[in-house]
Amino acid sequence: MTRVPLRMFLFLLLTISISLNGQENGPASSKISAAEILEKNLIATGGLEAHKALETLVASGEFRLNTTHLGDYKFSYKAPHNGMLEVGTSGRGVTWTGHRGKRGVVATSERPGAKEPGESCTWCVINGVNTWIVESDWETLLRWDFCCAYDIELIGIGEVDKRPAYGLRFKSKKGGDPFLCFYDRETFLLVRIDRIAHSRTDKNRAEAVYKVESIFRDYQEQGGIKLPSIITIPRPEGDVIFEVSKIKTGEPIKDSVFE
Repeated sequence: MTRVPLRMFLFLLLTISISLNGQENGPASSKISAAEILEKNLIATGGLEAHKALETLVASGEFRLNTTHLGDYKFSYKAPHNGMLEVGTSGRGVTWTGHRGKRGVVATSERPGAKEPGESCTWCVINGVNTWIVESDWETLLRWDFCCAYDIELIGIGEVDKRPAYGLRFKSKKGGDPFLCFYDRETFLLVRIDRIAHSRTDKNRAEAVYKVESIFRDYQEQGGIKLPSIITIPRPEGDVIFEVSKIKTGEPIKDSVFE
C-alpha cells in the first residue's frame, strides 16, 4: 500500500475532492453517491434492520505485533452509543478506552480513575497505535446513523489490498479531526479507515501527530451482521494485528462497563 506523508494526508482529509491515488472520481461520483455507498454497505453487512436490532455485542481475542503475541483484548458495545475496549498487555496492566454516550473514558489498572477525553498516556499506546483508534474502528463498524453526526463526501477511488475502493471523507458536525473510510467497490464492505492520531510518550514532551491506517479483513457473520475478524494496523515496527476469536451478541451488559 502506498504511504502518504502526513502533510499530504492532512490535505487529503481537508481539501481533496477530485482524485485519490491518481484516479479521477468524476465518473464514479456521477454514478453513485456517498449515501448510496453507505446504504450498500449496510445491505452487504446484514441490512439496516439487523443493525438496528443489535443491542449488545462483546468481541474478544488476541493482539500481536506480526507473529509476536502482545496481549488480549475485549470490546463491549451497548446500543445506541456505548463502547469500551479493554486491552491487557503483558507487564503493562490493563487499559480501558471507550465512551458512554458523548462522554469519553480512559483508565488504566496502573493509574486508576477516569481521565479527560483526549489525554494520552504511555499505557494507551501499543507500538504507536493508540487504543482509542481501535475502539473508534469498532464504533464505526457498528454505526448505521452516520448522517446524523457527520458531513460525508465521496472524494474518489483508492486502492486497498490491490482492489479499488470508494473513498469517503467523514467530518464531524461538532468538530474534531476528519477521517477517511474506504469501501470495496464490488462488495461495499468497509476495508480501511485512515485517521489522524495524537499521542504523547511523556506529558512534558510535544504531542506527536501522525496517520494511522486500519485495514479490515476476513468478514464473518456475527449475530446477523457481518464484521471483520482481523483488524491490521501497519506500523514501521511491523503490523499490529487484532484478531477476533469469539463474538457474543444479545447478552446483558452492565452500564458500569462503560464508566
